[in-house]
Amino acid sequence: MISAHLVRTPPPAALAQLQASLWAKVELTNGSEIPVSAGYQILIAGRPSREQLSASPNLRALIIPWAGMPEATRELMCEFSHVSVHNLHHNAVPVAELALTLMLAAAKSIISNDRALRVHDWKPCYQRGPTLLLAGKTALILGYGAVGRQVARLCRGMGMKVIATWGTA
Repeated sequence: MISAHLVRTPPPAALAQLQASLWAKVELTNGSEIPVSAGYQILIAGRPSREQLSASPNLRALIIPWAGMPEATRELMCEFSHVSVHNLHHNAVPVAELALTLMLAAAKSIISNDRALRVHDWKPCYQRGPTLLLAGKTALILGYGAVGRQVARLCRGMGMKVIATWGTA
C-alpha cells in the first residue's frame, strides 16, 4: 500500500475523479490539517510547511503539482535531503499556448487596439499601428523544461528560430 497526502483539497468532483483514477493500492488523504496518524510516503504540496514534511517518518517523496519550485520550498527541502522532489507538468501545453497567445498579442498590438475600440476609438481600424511579423524572428526561451520545450515547438511551427537556456537554481 502506498499512502499519499494531498495538502490542498480539490473541489468534490475533481477529488472524486482523482480517487477513481488512482491505482487500487494508493491510499489518498487530503486537507491542510496533518492526518492524526501521519504515515504518508508521498506529500503533494506546492509550498509544504516544515510540519507537513516532518509529520510522517515514512515520507520519501514530495510532489509539487506545477512546474518549478518556490525558493522557500527549495531552501526548506535542503533540510529533508532524504525526500525526493518531483514536478507535474500536466499543464505544459496550456501554459505554452498562453505564452504564444501573449507573444502574438504583443506583436500585433492587440491589447492597445482592443482598448481603443472599447472606447469607440476607431483609428486602429484605419491607421496601421506598429506590428511585428514573428516568422523569421528569434525567440529566446528562458528555461527549457516541459513548458519551455512546448513553447519552442510552437515557435518553430510559426517559422521562428529558437534559442533556449536551462534555468539555474
